[in-house]
Amino acid sequence: MSRFSDWWKWFTAPPEPSVFDAGRASIQYPPLGRNELAAFHRCETHLLREIVAARSWGRQVEARGSQFPTNGWLIMPGRVYSALMDDTRGTGPRPPVMDAVVAWLADAGAVQPLLERTRDDIATSNVAERRADHAGYVPDDGTREWDHDTWQVDPDRMLEVYPHLVEANSDWKRAATR
Repeated sequence: MSRFSDWWKWFTAPPEPSVFDAGRASIQYPPLGRNELAAFHRCETHLLREIVAARSWGRQVEARGSQFPTNGWLIMPGRVYSALMDDTRGTGPRPPVMDAVVAWLADAGAVQPLLERTRDDIATSNVAERRADHAGYVPDDGTREWDHDTWQVDPDRMLEVYPHLVEANSDWKRAATR
């Protein structure tokens, strides 16, 4: 076969689903109109990227030396929303849409808010790490509005909501076999 033929097969092949694809949840989505559902799915896709890396980020937080009372699976929806705004140059869905995605997952039991004290301790740890790792930060610049927006993922319940996360990485495979 020629290179052109190989390229054409690759180019016209049906897309393979990704673990980050929105709309693959096993629970019912909220009743939304077409535009609202598109915005909801856009936020869901970005949040899924954070959910896939939840255990990895939890390990990073645990490695700072302080033991926080969490299960080690952490996400920061505010940080995800900030990244979404960067990716869309400020034209993406508004903050209430991301809040609706988080509330939808919280209603399903897949994510839980941390205690305020725990969130504050993790936020303080985030700021300290940011200042240590990035010399350009000054005390007034260290805190971000999403530093206190930390949630805990229940991996068992999240796998019920998104069974395809088993294919995401070794952390999710391990969580599925427990």
